[in-house]
Amino acid sequence: MNPAAHPAAAAAPRARNAYLDTLRGAAIFGVVCIHFGGSFVTVENAWTPSFYLGLVVGQLFNFAVPVFIFISGVLAGFSSARPSVGAYYRSRLVRIGLPYLAASVASFFLLNHYVTWQALPGFNAKLGWLAQRLCYLGVEPTLYFIPLILQLYLLQPFLAALPRWIERATGGTVKLEPAILGLALLFLALHVVLGVLCYRGILSYYYWCRPCALFWLCYFFSGLHFKALISFFSRRTLLVLAGAATLVALGALVADFRYLTDRSAVGAHFELNNMDWAYARPPLLVYDLAMVAMLSVGIALGWSCRASIVSFLGPYTLEIYLWHILLLYEGAWRHAEALESCRQMPEVILLIAAFACLLLAGAKYGWTAGVALVRQYRLVLVRNPW
Repeated sequence: MNPAAHPAAAAAPRARNAYLDTLRGAAIFGVVCIHFGGSFVTVENAWTPSFYLGLVVGQLFNFAVPVFIFISGVLAGFSSARPSVGAYYRSRLVRIGLPYLAASVASFFLLNHYVTWQALPGFNAKLGWLAQRLCYLGVEPTLYFIPLILQLYLLQPFLAALPRWIERATGGTVKLEPAILGLALLFLALHVVLGVLCYRGILSYYYWCRPCALFWLCYFFSGLHFKALISFFSRRTLLVLAGAATLVALGALVADFRYLTDRSAVGAHFELNNMDWAYARPPLLVYDLAMVAMLSVGIALGWSCRASIVSFLGPYTLEIYLWHILLLYEGAWRHAEALESCRQMPEVILLIAAFACLLLAGAKYGWTAGVALVRQYRLVLVRNPW
């Protein structure tokens, strides 16, 4: 089917797409909930109300990182800008790399990673630790996503051109759209294989799964070539696929929750759990794929959302991601009374996560508005000297 059958998808989205902003806002709220709520999913806190809340939000929002990666590909693919490769890399490094470096330095000192680094023997060990953490694993482990997305942006020019190279190399025998579909399926197979190997302990989850661009290629590539991929489906088929993906996601979520609450599997005190391997655990691997497939239909069909407090968070996901751990540490984790309140009233976990998101988004919004105001009045003063 021709892409023109989906006019909403074929046209590049405007500067601010409320549906995408809502997805990004919900995803970043989910990330903060996972990191804060997950701190209550411990052996000492097992089977308490706050434990269950942390467990639920951890599973429910597990799709957040896959959605971010997919949307990053979509926005790159829909963009009409065609900068040189050098200019593109510079823009990504300035937009993402510099704020990441600032957050890494702050985390290095304020979250006590400096103590670990100091204990390493010799200059080479210290230098290797810094290089590995900054470029791949994250100085603070939750920051792994930034080196990951930079890896994918580094590969983007190659991934964008690869299907056309295949078409040319085969003399047109393999057309562009089938080449894109074949590559998407190949990267999906790679995603599943790496996930299974990491889950079985054959490969390290912390090197070959969570921070590894190869594991996440299927989401980024599918977003990058999204318009070509949806050209294979009619509107009705997309709606059917969205319904089927929703059912699959619900089934996978239930299966994973049943496993995590089966004390014969995870231990009487949750001591045998593999919560950290969330992206490779088979039910959640399926859940993430199904959720991204379901939510992507909204992009294909041009679904719209009203502006809301969730969509307000969308433009500020980078700032929230970079700084929420430090904010939670200073505002909650350091204070025993705050943690006790969360244990007594688990809903406080969600309130603190929401407050952290809104505070960071509001700070960035205020800063941007302030800078714009200063520039505006500076121009007025220059043009109309008093």
